[in-house]
Amino acid sequence: MKNIPYNIAIGNATDVGKLREHNEDYMAHFDTPLGYCILVCDGMGGHAAGEVASQNAVEAIRHFLQNGKITLISTPTSLRNAIEFANFKLRGLVDEKPELKGMGTTCILALIKDADLYVAHAGDSRLYLIRDKKIIQLSKDHSTVQKLIDRGILTEEEALRSEKKHEITKAIGIFEKVGPSVSETPIALLHNDKLLLCSDGLTAHVTNKVINEIINVNPDLQVAAMRLVEIANKGGGSDNITVQIIHYTGKSSKKQKKRGPGKLLIAFLIIILLAAAGIYNYKTAIIRKSDAQSETVPSAEKLSETYNSEDSTSVSDNSIHKKLEDHSATKKDKRIINKRNLILK
Repeated sequence: MKNIPYNIAIGNATDVGKLREHNEDYMAHFDTPLGYCILVCDGMGGHAAGEVASQNAVEAIRHFLQNGKITLISTPTSLRNAIEFANFKLRGLVDEKPELKGMGTTCILALIKDADLYVAHAGDSRLYLIRDKKIIQLSKDHSTVQKLIDRGILTEEEALRSEKKHEITKAIGIFEKVGPSVSETPIALLHNDKLLLCSDGLTAHVTNKVINEIINVNPDLQVAAMRLVEIANKGGGSDNITVQIIHYTGKSSKKQKKRGPGKLLIAFLIIILLAAAGIYNYKTAIIRKSDAQSETVPSAEKLSETYNSEDSTSVSDNSIHKKLEDHSATKKDKRIINKRNLILK
């Protein structure tokens, strides 16, 4: 377990699994001018091309985000550009080495600055938040089965058995543009929050319930990470398995704090003065409306609704923030990538 000077600690583990000859996953965490970056990439392409894709994507993102001029543009734009830059670099490698044609990689990225969390991703690698012993999936898979789940055609259990479960609709290195999903406003972290970044080699064999239990009963992040990999292997180990667990130990974001009693007292006194002035009824309605919009700490259920709903509009100030925006959600994206045999449609 590594302690990082951002009030976070990190534990991680990766394994080739039971059926693969090579580990095509790649993970890293590093400092940048924007905050601390943690990411996992799941490469694909076979014949070592997947390893080339995931490692080069991570290094390209690292290079882009560690540029000193990166702070001149917004964090969401920087994350989006970093992933597109990695896409450009991978496609350039294919031009140089045609034998790498078809290689690509998923990417799940978390960036932490103070108590703010930004998320960017492409593909079906995932990010979970563990808060108050509840688990919430923050990312939404870019996959064929996820679209079928959204349309009510498949349940989550049926999706795990679907022949289309290896088809993803976004990846780095395959198409001219990635169009990653990026959180436009930061997610406010609370003290003792934990995050899990993982490749689908974990979620193919380990349920959210088990993930939540393992992380909550093992305070040592490294032990928890290794335990998750062990369980995935016992469940079949059909793919490479990579996990990174982050424990946020800093102060809760001020955005999540409720109004203190001082402000309530002032509001009460104002009500009395307004009543004395003869406009009590009119002003009281306005104050009650304002009180109804005060910030509160969102429940785990509210977080889940925010990130997994189809509605991409902003939520009110008393919820965590608007969901991860998928800028191509309104377009009919017919791009399908089969991670097993790289059939491009």
